[in-house]
Amino acid sequence: MILERGQPLMELSMMKDRKKWMIRLLLMVLLVAVSGAVVRGKDKLTVTYNPMPLNVPSIVMKHEGFLEEALAPLGIEVQYKEFLAGYLMTEAMAAGELDIAAVMGGTSSITSYAGGRGLQIFAAYSQAPGGFALVTKADASFQQIADLKDKSIGLPVGTETHLLLGKALEEAGLALSDVHTVNMLVPDAVTALMGGQIDAACVVEPVLSNLEMQGKIRVLRDGVGLMPGLTVTTVRKDLLKERPEILAAYLGAHMRSLEFMENEPARTLELVAKETNLSPELAEKIMAKYTFTPKIGPDLLAALEDTALFLEKIDVIKEPISLEDFVDTAILDGLDL
Repeated sequence: MILERGQPLMELSMMKDRKKWMIRLLLMVLLVAVSGAVVRGKDKLTVTYNPMPLNVPSIVMKHEGFLEEALAPLGIEVQYKEFLAGYLMTEAMAAGELDIAAVMGGTSSITSYAGGRGLQIFAAYSQAPGGFALVTKADASFQQIADLKDKSIGLPVGTETHLLLGKALEEAGLALSDVHTVNMLVPDAVTALMGGQIDAACVVEPVLSNLEMQGKIRVLRDGVGLMPGLTVTTVRKDLLKERPEILAAYLGAHMRSLEFMENEPARTLELVAKETNLSPELAEKIMAKYTFTPKIGPDLLAALEDTALFLEKIDVIKEPISLEDFVDTAILDGLDL
């Protein structure tokens, strides 16, 4: 500022004070805006919503508004997001764009945790060993898994289906090195199988039951007795540490969904068929393969450890993981389910 001739010093001082005040006011406005955004961020819980392959409790929870009701006393709104793959969920968690992954495969969660992602398992979601299967075309010449030696098998590497293949081959006296594993997504594996480019494929529901009903495939082995077909519920580690009451409310809403499923089976089936575009007959057939429970007992901990060892063996993860750090059931145990 240039002082003009005759301009009083007091006026100059007042002008400087006004300028300082305007700067302070602007900073205060910016601070309020920023802090408001942070508060709004804390007041919104972002949760995954994927109705398929057949995530019945999630369908019920969202449709009936159980989570919204559970979080209302805490002043928290719910935002649902759909994801196509487990790794996309963990990337969103790392970016602070996702709080809870309602359903994540055991293999996906382990791989992400081993890769340094700050997530933790705080509950189980489902077990469906019969929802995974190693299949071939209905008219294939070979009849059993032992006949797969030197054959090509399509599946997404490092997933539950890969674990199934390893267990099924071991049961038949073979090893993964005895077959040619082709890395591809399940839909692509089905297309390749039907087109004769591969000899077998690992598939999941609802593709499995749909192809079976059409008579297009023959199941060589499903996961029953081999693997749990486990999905889990994961959370950003810092949210679990800072806001455990949110997780308790979430689990309460989940339990209400399970009670609804038990008490309203016909209504549940109606919701599932509508949300997934499956026929009621097919939806009911698939639902029978699932056990939904949040409890994590010694058997599931052993299954997670076994899965981690498998992923290390096939070089998907490089080092052993600590289940003690990865699985936190304190809130679940406190609910006395």
